[in-house]
Amino acid sequence: MKFATFIFILFTFFFVSFGQAADNDSLPPKKRHIEHDLFINTTFFLKQVINLSSTSLAISPYIVGYKCFFDKHNGIRVSAGGSVSKSKQFPDSTFVNITNTGTLNTRAGYEYRHSFGKYWSFFTGVDVVFDYTYNNTKVNSDDDIVTVKSNTWDIGGGPMVGIQFNIQKRIALFTETAFYYTYGTGHQKTTSLNFPEVDQSGLTSVNQNGQFLLPTSVYFVFKF
Repeated sequence: MKFATFIFILFTFFFVSFGQAADNDSLPPKKRHIEHDLFINTTFFLKQVINLSSTSLAISPYIVGYKCFFDKHNGIRVSAGGSVSKSKQFPDSTFVNITNTGTLNTRAGYEYRHSFGKYWSFFTGVDVVFDYTYNNTKVNSDDDIVTVKSNTWDIGGGPMVGIQFNIQKRIALFTETAFYYTYGTGHQKTTSLNFPEVDQSGLTSVNQNGQFLLPTSVYFVFKF
């Protein structure tokens, strides 16, 4: 019940804020200015490319994103990220383990920004987030083939705040921090080719988490 109340308040704030931004549509076309921003998580790519993958630096899972500002201050934003991997292991001469894993991280929200000075902008807002993770493992042996499929999903949201450095008219850098509260469940299904009596499927976990997104990621922005 508490979680449902939280989500209701979150969505109410989002749509009220978005409605205020939409009031800009009443202005004459020549006075309205719509700005589009595309951005990428440069810290993510540096960690992957320049041999930083072994470090414990916690970075944002959102790799690419888009913002649309209807006027000088109000806009909406979406971001996405994820990963996929596949591995094959040979515990001994009679076993082969094949594992496929993947994650999807998405968010969408409202953003308010305010410029101060020639180069700096401060922004804040609220996001709704959705995360999905899956893991499929197949164990091949002389006696049987066992497949274990598991997945988890989380939904929630929370406030965010950040700062942006405007290098020039179309290029900028920004970093941000956020606090997201999420609710989710996990499910697992096990099937056996030769021993169907061991098959099982069902709910495995119920999770509620509150997590800070640290300002360790720097985003490169292209504005048009």
